[in-house]
Amino acid sequence: LIVAWDLEKTNTEALRKINALVMNAAEAYNVRAVLLTASSTQEAERISDELNLLTEIFYADAVPLKSMVRANPGVLLMQHGTVIDKWHYNTLPDFDTLDQLYFSKAYQDE
Repeated sequence: LIVAWDLEKTNTEALRKINALVMNAAEAYNVRAVLLTASSTQEAERISDELNLLTEIFYADAVPLKSMVRANPGVLLMQHGTVIDKWHYNTLPDFDTLDQLYFSKAYQDE
């Protein structure tokens, strides 16, 4: 789950890196990624097209999004509706680390 409450002020390079991570995870484990934003539909579509985002986009009020994660963008890893971990874009691990710590274990248990 990617939270970018204000796409006009978000760090687009961070979104680009998150998108690359999402692509790796989707290819390796068929995971689904969602972008939550309080920005306009037009702004979300512009960013999605510009960065070729591999996410569905959903809209919410900025207040609960900021409560979820203060970073813009931030990432929440969820499994079966439960938050497993969350990160500021500066501290988000790379795909190999996420794979070792979370993905491979989660899919091993199922």
